[in-house]
Amino acid sequence: MTKQDFDEFLKRVDQQKKETQAIDWETKKNEWLAYLNKLYEKFNSYLAEYIAKGIITINYQNVSITEEYIGSYTAPEMIINLGNEQVILTPVGTNLIGAKGRVDIAGRLGSAQLVLVDANARNVNDPPRKPESENLESTHKSEEKKALSKTWEWKFVSAPPARKFQPVNEETIYSVIMEVTNG
Repeated sequence: MTKQDFDEFLKRVDQQKKETQAIDWETKKNEWLAYLNKLYEKFNSYLAEYIAKGIITINYQNVSITEEYIGSYTAPEMIINLGNEQVILTPVGTNLIGAKGRVDIAGRLGSAQLVLVDANARNVNDPPRKPESENLESTHKSEEKKALSKTWEWKFVSAPPARKFQPVNEETIYSVIMEVTNG
């Protein structure tokens, strides 16, 4: 390795450090926690009928998460109780490759994953697609910024090797709860 190679390496490392410092990690964490709460609201909404009948109860407990750059913080873990079974939704974090967040789902007899990804993504290997609006010329800066922003959506991830995304809806929530409890 030459001195010039080493100098280039140091420039790249310094640039990465500057880019990392430019990120508002507190905002990123708060945004992730807001998406997590929206996910839990969706579960509550689809299970509301059973909660009202007393067939299902939902509790929360805080879990500690430690992530690079963000540090340690607490996030709610959702515990769904049905009969003698429990389904636990545990938040993993937001600093992930290929996703803005992840939640692991565990039951007595199985597990599943939820990821917060680009709404256009169909599977884990699907490269992020640009929204159609990004290809249009825009005359206003605010319109350009809006066009460049992604729409994030929670999706279930199917088992390997396919690793396809499935939407979070009434049917998939019921299906996953039954899968992880062997229902």
